[in-house]
Amino acid sequence: MLFFNVFFRTLGFLSALLIFLIIISFVLHISNEQEKKQFVMTDGLSNSNNIIAKINLDGLIFNNNSNVLGNNLYSYINPSQVKSYLEELKALEIKALIININSPGGTVSATAELEQIIYEFKKNTNIKIYFYTKEILASGGYWVATTADKIFASYGSIIGSIGVSGPSWFYYDNPISLSSGIFGQSIETKNGIEVFNQNAGDGKDLFNPYRKPTKDEIQHLQNIVDDVYNDFITKVSKSRKIEISSIKNNIGALIYSTNQAKNNFLIDDILNYETLLKLIIKENKFEDYKVYENKVSNSIFKNLLLKYKDQNMDRSSFENICRNLETNISVIIPIYLKDC
Repeated sequence: MLFFNVFFRTLGFLSALLIFLIIISFVLHISNEQEKKQFVMTDGLSNSNNIIAKINLDGLIFNNNSNVLGNNLYSYINPSQVKSYLEELKALEIKALIININSPGGTVSATAELEQIIYEFKKNTNIKIYFYTKEILASGGYWVATTADKIFASYGSIIGSIGVSGPSWFYYDNPISLSSGIFGQSIETKNGIEVFNQNAGDGKDLFNPYRKPTKDEIQHLQNIVDDVYNDFITKVSKSRKIEISSIKNNIGALIYSTNQAKNNFLIDDILNYETLLKLIIKENKFEDYKVYENKVSNSIFKNLLLKYKDQNMDRSSFENICRNLETNISVIIPIYLKDC
């Protein structure tokens, strides 16, 4: 009798444990399936076939695939992430796309890649794309916006900076010592340090901070920047129907208020998001609609990371971003670099 009591109690415990594990596995499976979906409905009628998608993009544009926690510690726009967004939206058979962007720019390579990704999506789907900003649409951000059918901005936004920055060449004249401490790195100079480099090929030690650049090297770097700049203004000219000479001589690489940007034909109109949504519904003659938007995780884990960011930002990671921007050809609004 004692054996049977122990046996059935053990069996009951194991059965309960098994059922518990099955329930947990089911919940995790459902959660994972939902996690795979990057877009959720945020507005409109659920039974409507007229889907307007909204992609929210924020931060610098650059490739950062190796940094697993990057998006949790600082905002950035990763071309491969945007590509996955567009692949999901293609399956949803959307009728219009709003790209809500806040960006001062980024590296040329990542910006060009992002532009090509959006261009290919537009070409293959024939879907109208509307770019919209509430804050900054400048440099690389504006480069990407040349793929848009129309560009809109809310009042008070910053638009423009159609220009290209080359890599910075820092030269420390006659360095004596290099040191780092709690107050950061410091360099003392005055006929103290001799630097010997072994290089083959003229200009192989480009950006060596302990020698001055030659005139030919400066001109060579300027030619590279000019080449990218010509591509940039050609894209703007074609997209916005502005003469190249006007972009070079009148608009330049300055930043503009929304009124100035509209007067220079850099944007189509000044309006808020709600008005833009009504405009899209009217232009496309939708009787009804629904909006799908890429969701932002509110997990406990991410909230902890955001709290960490506010209280103890990883300065070395931020400095690495800035160093990457300084040493690459970039399309980025100049005033941002002051934070570096």
